Amino acid sequence: MAVGELSDEALMAALRAHPELRKRVSSIVLAVEGDDGELKEADAAEERMVEETRCLGREAMRSWAERRVEATEREIRQRPQMHRQGEKNSAGIRNSAK
Repeated sequence: MAVGELSDEALMAALRAHPELRKRVSSIVLAVEGDDGELKEADAAEERMVEETRCLGREAMRSWAERRVEATEREIRQRPQMHRQGEKNSAGIRNSAK
């Protein structure tokens, strides 16, 4: 699978559009920089990176799914034979008395 690379400006625009991903990426970068001295042992650093990566993956999948739902809704609404169904106004057909 070919993976493209975004320019710095495009990456920042994408992260601004997805604040939850920005937060995770920021947390990973801060952990890598390690200026706060919190992660002094390799095991602790690895555990933190794994957890942040899992969270990043969950956030990315959630964002992807939301965008796919929106795109699918747009596609369906553009079809001339499709229209949105509202709530039913009827409780159904009443049984006749026997």
